[in-house]
Amino acid sequence: MMSGAKRNWAQMSSKHLLEGTMPLDALAENGCDMIMDEGHGIVLKDVYGKKYIDGLSGAVCVNAGYGREELAEAAKAQMIKLSYTTSWSGFTNSAAVEYASKLAEFTPDGLDRFFFANSGSEANESAFKIARFYWINQGKESKTKIISREHSYHGLGFAPMSSTGMEKFHERIGPLVPGFIRIPTTYCYRCPFGKDYPDCNLECAEALSETIDREGEDTVAAFIAEPIHGTAGTIVPPPEYWPRVQQICNQRNILLIVDEVMTGFGRTGKNFACEHWGTKPDLMIMSKGMINSALPISAVAISNRVFDGMRGPYSFNHLYTCGSHPVCCAVASKNLEILLREKLVENSAKVGSYMIKRLKELEQYPYIGEVRGMGLFSAFEIVESKETRAFDKNAAKKLVADVREGGLIVRFAGSAIQLAPPLITTEADIDRIMDIIKPAVAGLKS
Repeated sequence: MMSGAKRNWAQMSSKHLLEGTMPLDALAENGCDMIMDEGHGIVLKDVYGKKYIDGLSGAVCVNAGYGREELAEAAKAQMIKLSYTTSWSGFTNSAAVEYASKLAEFTPDGLDRFFFANSGSEANESAFKIARFYWINQGKESKTKIISREHSYHGLGFAPMSSTGMEKFHERIGPLVPGFIRIPTTYCYRCPFGKDYPDCNLECAEALSETIDREGEDTVAAFIAEPIHGTAGTIVPPPEYWPRVQQICNQRNILLIVDEVMTGFGRTGKNFACEHWGTKPDLMIMSKGMINSALPISAVAISNRVFDGMRGPYSFNHLYTCGSHPVCCAVASKNLEILLREKLVENSAKVGSYMIKRLKELEQYPYIGEVRGMGLFSAFEIVESKETRAFDKNAAKKLVADVREGGLIVRFAGSAIQLAPPLITTEADIDRIMDIIKPAVAGLKS
């Protein structure tokens, strides 16, 4: 039986909150069952006192861990100094200017101008507008279409949702915005073309070229993609994929937008995941680990080519009331300082390799398929058998519940169990995580 305290929390959430991706009948009747109250390091504590290792870094965003007093102090100091000012028509603030200057040293070469917004969805919306504005300035008004990929996630504003390639986010909300086209993605374990890598002619990349041919090069503004699919289950591309995509975009005069909202700021063991393949985007999207998700902020990093192409007598009439917010910029600046000082990007690479090594121990079980990942960003498939590779959703749901009971938060994303602990995680922490996962996996089919 629920304690009075638990019943009270559940009832309050059922009466007053609308939380997404949960059937509304269940929400109205039972409320939320995971109500967090405290966070320190890699551990969360709920309102009932139970502690959990956060194996997901929140929404794969609390890269520097919980309870960072420096971030709170930076927010307080900036709120006292200057809590708000507009950021358009010639106005901005010193915190935004200082952060942009620091950020330019962290981002890949050539991406050193930034448009600040408040979420990944807003940043992608902004990038689509920038792409169209750029081409209109070049006298190519017909280049308006945006190509994205199946299994992608780019946010849930209407334009970002229209580029998102996960159908569950489109249900009962359409119609989608016209001008957005999706192509098959790179997913070697479940190849949409029925091929086996490397004997596949890299059809996932060639699909981009074929789609540009079909739609007409003079109608396509940009191609947007995550370097590694996040919400779909940490789907890592083969090494030739991104170089070929870059080549196609360059040859066909298409802007390349790389969505690093989930993969940026050290998550994959590089500052940004695109650096693993030497990819040079025209626009790069960031959020989440940018500020440890302590406050809302996002950005579009803009290449010199695109910025120069936007220049002219016309204004880029796009803004957000809280864009370049001084408090958010001050906290993001402090967060970047922490990432660099504590070498969390390097730690992600080192401990991430150890995590993959430990996760591969699960391959001994006949119902564990591919184990994959980069840095502290990994996943493993739960299947009915290694031969069929058919996703076992019931087993995945049971595993998530069992490890949660054992004090670990993971999720099934797409057709895999996703694991992405904070970048402060140690090898000893990975051992603690595996001490919870391994018996849960062993007990799945018993």
